[in-house]
Amino acid sequence: MIEYEFYKSETGKNLFSFTGKFEGLNELGSCSPEYLIEIIKNLKKVKSGELEEYDFGFEIYTVESRKKTSQIIDTFDHWKCIGEVSTEEIYDAIKKLKICLDDHSHLAFDKQHPKNDLENYNYVFFDGLKLHKVTHQYYDWLTSEDYAIWSNSYVELNNKRIYIIKENVKVLSTFRFYSKEELEFLSSKYNLQIREVDGIYYSGTETYNTEHFQISENDDLIVIYCTRGSYGPESIFIYGVYKK
Repeated sequence: MIEYEFYKSETGKNLFSFTGKFEGLNELGSCSPEYLIEIIKNLKKVKSGELEEYDFGFEIYTVESRKKTSQIIDTFDHWKCIGEVSTEEIYDAIKKLKICLDDHSHLAFDKQHPKNDLENYNYVFFDGLKLHKVTHQYYDWLTSEDYAIWSNSYVELNNKRIYIIKENVKVLSTFRFYSKEELEFLSSKYNLQIREVDGIYYSGTETYNTEHFQISENDDLIVIYCTRGSYGPESIFIYGVYKK
């Protein structure tokens, strides 16, 4: 079993660390984001059976993965196998490492408290392939990177459903959809912060201050969210779900 933890640094950043028997895997934190993306994509292929096996590592430790199980190899000790874990475990752990390296503070989400107590709902998020039961906020990798699949994502609350990628979607900025006054009103209502970049104002949060938040709404629900990724949408953060 792979053990890891999230903890705060002395400067308040939320960090990720492998612990226990396989703490040597922390050297993967020195990998480039591009390599971690490559690892995640190939592990996904191994899990699906598209690839028979896949090996990856950084300096001392190598992980040899097959569909069901992965072996952790100490290359400095005559390529000794120091343990075996499920491939699903190592896949999930590497995804969490990648997210943490993308943004050290993502796990803190927002230290702010919703002004109107609107976000404390239990809802269901469907990412195009899988259903996730969520309380308050959601952050994880999209199950699929295929737009035809993840664009069917929806949020369901009290039997009310909204297809958040498709239903009346607007970027929370003054670039196209809102005036500064309108953006200030929405930011105040949903406890967001406004920042200015090259003359354009955006709504965001302390944690996600570089993301373009979007708002999707229908007759029943409003969802504020953003997608992230190096080459395209790979993960999604749902900031809040609100009843009309």
